[in-house]
Amino acid sequence: MKTFLTVLAAITSLSACTLIGVHAKCALCPSMKGGQLWSTKCAANHNTACLYKRTDESLIYCYYNMDGAVSGGSFGRCPQTTQTDAGCFCNYP
Repeated sequence: MKTFLTVLAAITSLSACTLIGVHAKCALCPSMKGGQLWSTKCAANHNTACLYKRTDESLIYCYYNMDGAVSGGSFGRCPQTTQTDAGCFCNYP
């Protein structure tokens, strides 16, 4: 239940970002062996939060900075780097 509420809060708060944001450089969520991309959200400071659902139904979080490097709080097996794009719509002051 705690995980569900955490995911729900993250999706709700980060979804508002795309409604009020502007174009920004951000990381693109990479594919992950053993996990299906479930959600991609642009977060504060142009960071990207990637949520993956594994075959055993567990969730994996990978966070990337605007340069495509994995950042703190990520699952240990997240790819260390990923591609970036300038088509993101998120910017917090």
